[in-house]
Amino acid sequence: MIQRRWFVLALAVGLVLPWSALARQNIVSNGSLEVGAGQGAPNPFIAASWTELGENVERSLEANRTPGGEAALKAFGDSVNPATGGYQELAAAPGDTVSASVWLYTRAGDKLGGTGQAGLRVEFCNVFGPISGAFSEALVLDAGSEADTWIQASAGPITAPSGTTKVRVTCVLRYTINSVSGAVFWDDATLTLEGAEPTPLPLLNPDFETPGISDDPNPQGIEGWTGFNDQQKSDEAAFHGTFSVKFGITEPYSGLVQEMGDLVAGDRIVLKARAMIPSSDPLDGNAMVGIKLEFSSSATVPPPEENLAFDENATTNAWVPVSINTVVPTAMTKARIVMIYVGDSGTTGAVRFDSASATRNGGSNMLLNPSFEFGDGGVNGIADWSEFNTPGTSSAQKSCFVPGFTPLDGNCTMKATGQAVAGIYQEIDVVPGETLDVNAYLFTGGSAGEPLEGTGKAGVKVEWAAGNVPGNVDIGGPPNTILAGAATDVWHELYIDYTMPAGSAARVKFTNIIAKGSATQGVAYMDGCEAVVVNFYDGADADGDDDADLADFALFQECYTGSGATTLGWPCLVFDSMEDDDVDVADYLFFEGGLIGPVP
Repeated sequence: MIQRRWFVLALAVGLVLPWSALARQNIVSNGSLEVGAGQGAPNPFIAASWTELGENVERSLEANRTPGGEAALKAFGDSVNPATGGYQELAAAPGDTVSASVWLYTRAGDKLGGTGQAGLRVEFCNVFGPISGAFSEALVLDAGSEADTWIQASAGPITAPSGTTKVRVTCVLRYTINSVSGAVFWDDATLTLEGAEPTPLPLLNPDFETPGISDDPNPQGIEGWTGFNDQQKSDEAAFHGTFSVKFGITEPYSGLVQEMGDLVAGDRIVLKARAMIPSSDPLDGNAMVGIKLEFSSSATVPPPEENLAFDENATTNAWVPVSINTVVPTAMTKARIVMIYVGDSGTTGAVRFDSASATRNGGSNMLLNPSFEFGDGGVNGIADWSEFNTPGTSSAQKSCFVPGFTPLDGNCTMKATGQAVAGIYQEIDVVPGETLDVNAYLFTGGSAGEPLEGTGKAGVKVEWAAGNVPGNVDIGGPPNTILAGAATDVWHELYIDYTMPAGSAARVKFTNIIAKGSATQGVAYMDGCEAVVVNFYDGADADGDDDADLADFALFQECYTGSGATTLGWPCLVFDSMEDDDVDVADYLFFEGGLIGPVP
């Protein structure tokens, strides 16, 4: 049966074993790196028929406007080029008059900011390149544009001058280097030949639905893994099966990453892989090859809770309480307490906040500076609180000693106003299962310009965080790293044994990586990746599908070594319940006890 979230205890039988034989589940897929087409396969991050401009450009599934489609072209700024995007060229002749259009989008969670301006450019070229002055450009998206809304850019019509051989259509993001933030998306591009009856020109892959093929290493050429930099599926060497991943040293770091799931405090995970340096092209210098265990914020965080009960119907010149009463969700160990104002284009007036509180199980107030008395004001000027707003559109700031106005507590309040979101927040520690009560008092004045009017709202909000994220287990030396100069043509076993510390929760990643360092030559191969969590499943679940069935038994038979073996093959770590580097009768009895067949 499935037993989630057991804690692992030490077992004493004459001596203390490192861990007891409890539950073991493999959570990495395609660990032998056999599945996937490798180089030459369609690359989902490249849009067919478009040439990338700049460095930070990709076909993305984060946004889409095409009915039934899934992708758009995405770009964001880099530190080298003043523009990024993608372009396409088609044949054209002098006298052709063309126009083009495309739709642009920026997400609220990664909104275009700074000096960024995005849109569409149409220009004519001769055999030497773009013809001076023969262009039309429409930059319709910038920091002030509305997020999560598709906006159309149209360029032209423009007539081709003498010498024209082609027309170039560019989806472009322009900016001052190191002065841009956020990302922009393009979709549904069109190019039209103007005339008595406008005729669509054969713009290829105008909706970015078709992935392209690149000679560069494919970041998804090995199924289940995402590669970066100088890596490629290879049949030149293999620990298991026919393929491995081959790393070179053209970049400072290259690797292969798989996101495996979420762990919380007490979970123990063991990672294993094999690495080999060939004698035909050995690494030199201080290059390192190894496995990393990386952590990021859990993706299973529940949605925020908010109460925006304060609006234009609120009583003026009176302090009105707004509150949230809730229970801390499973695995959440931090709560962000937010005083929030939500204005829009139809909002006028202002809202003041005072006497904020957050209590756990009815205890004392956990918030520091709850009446906003301390701090100098200005950006992040309210001590212990962080302010947020949309520059030039909304504001959240400390407000003290206002003539004719009496704060509820002390001399100061937090005042929010404008036509966008603004507010302040503070994080506190919480414990899953306990009650959390959040309260604040809100006020809007009755004099001219003060009353909150329109569709704006204000109130309190709670955002959850799933515990502290541990630091990564990085490469650097044994047992999870080999160095240049290690024995060649030998598969070295690498491993990491890690238990999530108290108060932690995170999403975990398995990373195979090479660090070039001072190396001037050499390659390395990695294969046979395993990741076993010992307290996820009551049995030995080798294929990670939450059951121990005949498929797992078939793998057990392949892994069986008998007592006394010293090195296990792949993928046998999950069956070694006694952790004595063999798979024998004792391990079978453990496995057989959890053999229950597929879970319906």
